[in-house]
Amino acid sequence: MIRRLLATILALGALIGPALAHPHVWVEVHSELDYTPDGKLAGVRHHWKFDEAFSTYALQGLETTPDGKPSDKTLKELAQVNIESLHEFDFFTYAKRNKQDVKFLQPRDYSLSYDGTQLTLHFTLPFAEPPVKAGALTLDVYDPTYFVSFQLADKDPVTLAGDAAGCALALHRPDPAVGTSSATLSESFFNALTSASEFGSQFANRVTVTCS
Repeated sequence: MIRRLLATILALGALIGPALAHPHVWVEVHSELDYTPDGKLAGVRHHWKFDEAFSTYALQGLETTPDGKPSDKTLKELAQVNIESLHEFDFFTYAKRNKQDVKFLQPRDYSLSYDGTQLTLHFTLPFAEPPVKAGALTLDVYDPTYFVSFQLADKDPVTLAGDAAGCALALHRPDPAVGTSSATLSESFFNALTSASEFGSQFANRVTVTCS
């Protein structure tokens, strides 16, 4: 849903303002890191809340219930489109252990919920080879092109679940000054970026998990 709708959203000045400065979509991040009883990190469970303007447009013209809310069918179909569209961009989620990339399997248990104003995408990314608990693992969430801005929720943005005894979290939020300086860059600069770009990494939300 995200990338398929972005081009159209750009034309909706009433939704995102006349300046058209990046980013264009804002996402609030809640995540859970799930440990298994044998001490391995099974996967990451994301809960991404989209901004109100994007949520409103994404639901425009789709099937609703008599009270005006999106139907279960609508939410199910949009969740499927989300997952299919995000696959190309590695779900904006990058993990490393000892500087080595840690790969994910296909997402599972995905769904969309709606609170009356905003959509939230829920999905789990299982690790292809679940890392053992001992040691440190870093998890970054960001869009390399900075089209989508990911921001850790103010309260309990990342939690540990399962057998996470002996593990501690450290959060790193992007420097607000970096975002301010990016406002001077032209739209053509951002249009030239690709998913292979590292520009967006300076806006990464990083979680480091260290377990004894």
